[in-house]
Amino acid sequence: MVYLRDFQFGSLIVAFLALSVIGCTSTRPLEDSGLRAVTPVHAVTLFDENNQPVSVSGDSKADRENLDILAISGGGSNGAYGAGVIYGWTKSGQRPNFDIVTGVSTGALIAALTFAGPEYDEQLRKIYTEQTAKQIYRKKGMIAGLFSDSYYDYTPFMQQIQQVLNAKLLDKIAQEHRKGRRLYIASTNIDAGKLVVWDLGKIAASDRHNKVLRSQKIIRASAAVPGFFKPVYIKPRNGIEIRQAHVDGSVKAPVLIRNFMLQRPAKKKNLYVLVNSQMKLANAIKPVAPDLASISAKTISELLRGLLYKTVYQGYVTARNAKSSFRLSFIPDNADPIEFGLDFDRAKMRSLFQLGVQSGLNVKQWLKEPPRLETFERIAAK
Repeated sequence: MVYLRDFQFGSLIVAFLALSVIGCTSTRPLEDSGLRAVTPVHAVTLFDENNQPVSVSGDSKADRENLDILAISGGGSNGAYGAGVIYGWTKSGQRPNFDIVTGVSTGALIAALTFAGPEYDEQLRKIYTEQTAKQIYRKKGMIAGLFSDSYYDYTPFMQQIQQVLNAKLLDKIAQEHRKGRRLYIASTNIDAGKLVVWDLGKIAASDRHNKVLRSQKIIRASAAVPGFFKPVYIKPRNGIEIRQAHVDGSVKAPVLIRNFMLQRPAKKKNLYVLVNSQMKLANAIKPVAPDLASISAKTISELLRGLLYKTVYQGYVTARNAKSSFRLSFIPDNADPIEFGLDFDRAKMRSLFQLGVQSGLNVKQWLKEPPRLETFERIAAK
């Protein structure tokens, strides 16, 4: 999820309003109404044709003493915090070999490297402390952006994903998948308004000829902030030209926690939730300006903030009902986060990384429930 500076997002809203009047010259690949909402190959089927939950197998090769799950949220450049947590957790000597890792948006990239193992920690540190905006996107300009499907050209980000998620990393992910571990990445099928949960380890371990490219597209789709980055068009079935439009997974799930992940038999279950943003009750830094763009920007920011809290709370309820522990880390309210998640301010990113390192070194201090719960919102101990 990208948190938006009002004036920048306000400009984008004005552009979108203009587009609704004059139209857009961008085109898209072929699509088909019969395939618009289908679950793609190598994605988890969450609901049946009647929109009823599907019982998904835990898909474990063996029962475990512990079931350790790590869910990493979006947050754009604030992902420096999550990268620091992973780095510090390794330094503490207490980092679990997570059975399940999930990631959304910037958390998708962190999740892939975390799943592959501590030997990728240094690469993770470099990505989130040495990054610049030029390594992620190029500005098209207001006019060019107005007549296209995105405000920015994210070719540099695509090239970076190609370098990071290469055949070697995918082979490592495949090895871990065969051991029974699972890596899930979320994107949003914007054609259908539907959450898609990709089993990235299953793709890595498959005999699919283009699995590296497929995996790269999924990571890119998970982080494709609507409006700022163009959608990633993905074939839902092999051997066809029909494609679905996929964007940032945070649109539907700021953090990915699903019931089936906790179904594996284990004597002890632990859910760790890593949020790359603050979880403040209110954001009263400045008053809203009396214009359409500012009011719309503030409203959308509040909706996204509310969705994040609701999703974290739902994860807490799911964990407790599954007799799992729940641990939560997020950027402290008194910290100085990056207000616009596509602003790659190295100084702030390094500061957030160090905050994350301290959190990773002290996981026992993580919250056992979301902040500010009211009495009847708590799940009673059983």
